[in-house]
Amino acid sequence: MRPALLLTRRALASGLMTGAAAGVMPARAVAAPMIDPDLREAALRGLALAAHRGDPVEAASAEAAIARLAQTDPEAGFLARLYKALDVRPAAYYHEDMPAAATKDLALLHKAILACQPVVFGYTDLSDQKSERRVLPLALVHPPQGVKLLAWCEKAEGYRQFFIRAMTGLTAQPGDFADHRMALLQGLVEKEGA
Repeated sequence: MRPALLLTRRALASGLMTGAAAGVMPARAVAAPMIDPDLREAALRGLALAAHRGDPVEAASAEAAIARLAQTDPEAGFLARLYKALDVRPAAYYHEDMPAAATKDLALLHKAILACQPVVFGYTDLSDQKSERRVLPLALVHPPQGVKLLAWCEKAEGYRQFFIRAMTGLTAQPGDFADHRMALLQGLVEKEGA
């Protein structure tokens, strides 16, 4: 029996995966069909939001698709669960007068998430407290009050959510946490009860 195929963000972005991951014993790189990571992301978000459309049949079908997908792509399963739980749930407090997230910051974060690369930024929280943060970015969610980064924060030594619009001086840092990404996502899913 052939092992299940696991497609990570890195494999999707590069279009390559090892032969062993594809169920072939030689561990040399082989060309894989190019899967568009933007298409994958849009599909995951669409599946995650199906329950909010008022059609229980469609919602059940989407849940079944997420469960099947999680068997071959656990990362996609974790992300879909996070999107389902956090993309539509408003936070208890937020400043309505804050500006929208900057496009350049969103572009940098999308790239850092895909590359499993740490980022640093200044942050002003909802109590107007300023701090410097270095985080491992895991996912972006889109609740009604603005785009948030879900990340492992080194300063807090835990998972945190950050409004993109409240960040300053956002920059990517050297490093790669790809080996820890799945465990971090699983912990985030458990923390959020997703």
